[in-house]
Amino acid sequence: MAANLPRDISTAELMQLDYQYQYTTAELAKDWNQLQNVTEYKTGAQFKPGMKLCQHFCDNFWHIENDKGQSFARAWKDPEIMDRVRIWGLESMSQLWLSWIRRAVFMCAGLPNSSFYRPHFAKQITSMTGLKQGTLFDPCIGWGGRMLGTVANGWNYIGCDPNATTFQNVNLILDFIKQQHPVVFEFPAVCLHNIPAEQYPFDQADPVDVVLTSPPYFNLEVYDHEPDQCYNQWNTYPAWRDGWLFPLIDSCLNMLKPTGLSAWNVMNFRKNDIVNDVIGFHQQRGWHLINTVGFESPLANIRKLKNRDVTYVFRR
Repeated sequence: MAANLPRDISTAELMQLDYQYQYTTAELAKDWNQLQNVTEYKTGAQFKPGMKLCQHFCDNFWHIENDKGQSFARAWKDPEIMDRVRIWGLESMSQLWLSWIRRAVFMCAGLPNSSFYRPHFAKQITSMTGLKQGTLFDPCIGWGGRMLGTVANGWNYIGCDPNATTFQNVNLILDFIKQQHPVVFEFPAVCLHNIPAEQYPFDQADPVDVVLTSPPYFNLEVYDHEPDQCYNQWNTYPAWRDGWLFPLIDSCLNMLKPTGLSAWNVMNFRKNDIVNDVIGFHQQRGWHLINTVGFESPLANIRKLKNRDVTYVFRR
C-alpha cells in the first residue's frame, strides 16, 4: 500500500486500510545490515537503523492500552475518531500520509505516544564501555530494539518480559537475524526469559557490563492484564516506584561489574517525576550520571519541549 493516500478517501475506506508496518525480507535484511555497520550515531529522529525489524514483527504494539482501556487498534475501528483524524489531515496538509495518520490517531484517541526503542542507541551505549565484547542485561525487553543493538555490536544479551506475545515476537526477530546472518552469533549469546524482571535470579547471575532498559511507566501503557504485570500489583505511582521500580534498579546495580554502566530510558509523565526519581536513586547508591543518549524530535521542537526520549547513563 502506498504511504500517501488519496484526498477523496472516505472514513470507511480509511478504516479498511492496514495500518501495520510490513516489510519485505530484503528490506528487513538491509535494515539489519545497516544497524551492524553503524559507527556514527546521528541524533535526528529519522535515523533509525534496525527499527523496521521491531515494527514488522511486534504487531502487538498496536494493542497497547491506556488506563481507560483504549488502544490504537480499537481507535482505528472507531468511526468518530477516524473521521476526526481524516478531516484534520485534509485541513492541515495538501497530501494525506499514512505515517501522519498513525500519529494523529494516537493524539485523537488520547493515547500515550508509544514508541520503539532505537536499536542504535543500545549499540551506542555498549560502545561507550570501550569493550569489544560484553554482556548486557535488559529487565524489560520491550519491542526488541535493545536486543538488536546489543547483538549488532557483538555483545551477549539477557532479557526478561512477562508478556507471552511480546516474548514470542522478539523471538521471531531473533530467528530472522540468525537466518540472515548466522555468523554474528558465533560469539553473542541471547537468552530471553518470559518472566517478570523481579523473578530473575539476580543472586545467582554472573556480573554484567551494562544494564539497559526502558521500564513501564506505571500504568501509562497497559500491555496486558495478567496479574504478574507490575502495574497490576500497585495502584499508585509512589507505591509502584517504591515497591517495584526502586527494588529493580537496586537488583540491577548489584549485578553490574565495578566498571559497568547502568542506563535507563525514562521520561516524566502526567505529574510523576520518574526522571529525577531514577537519577536520585542512583545518586543515593553512589552512582553518577555521566551521559545521556537520545534524539532530536521535530515534534518536540515544534512544541518547544525538551527532548523527552532520553536514556540516562550512570557509572560508579
